[in-house]
Amino acid sequence: MGRGQSTAGFSDKARRLGTLILLALALVASAAPAQAHGGGTPQLVQAPAGAYEIYTWTNPDPARVGVLHVTVALVEPATQQPVLNAAVQVLAQPADGGQEATAPATHDNAAIRTYYEADLELPAAGRWRITVAFDDAAGSGSASFELDVQPAAFNWRPVVIGATLAVIAVGAWFMMRPRTPRAGNDE
Repeated sequence: MGRGQSTAGFSDKARRLGTLILLALALVASAAPAQAHGGGTPQLVQAPAGAYEIYTWTNPDPARVGVLHVTVALVEPATQQPVLNAAVQVLAQPADGGQEATAPATHDNAAIRTYYEADLELPAAGRWRITVAFDDAAGSGSASFELDVQPAAFNWRPVVIGATLAVIAVGAWFMMRPRTPRAGNDE
């Protein structure tokens, strides 16, 4: 080993590099957007619809161009017991008559298994009418609400993650590169 380099120095470098790599991995792991299941901003609360009442929540808040997550609870009015076997559909219609979006709401990915959930792709900003409709053995019904959809926000997360990883890579390169004596040193 060269002068000024020891096994302790190498393990200290390796420890610092390992710490940087772990920080980078933690940053990348936290980069996945959270899935919004169950809950959100209440839109309908005990809205009468056919033989039942409908509760709905939307996420994100404010609603933006892109994916709108809609959570629906369908309940018996007298007992507030959940209705579990209905066919539930969510329809989004823009006020200006543009492209509609529709999706079935199901229990498949629901965090709370008594809720129905759907993801709608809203292609434009503006005022939207969201209708939740159901059909089951007791009949059918629907309820609607208005929603202002904002333009899509710029997603800074990939830019910040990329810049951070670049800084970590440069730092790792400087820490691990071999040291060469400077000219004029009498070592």
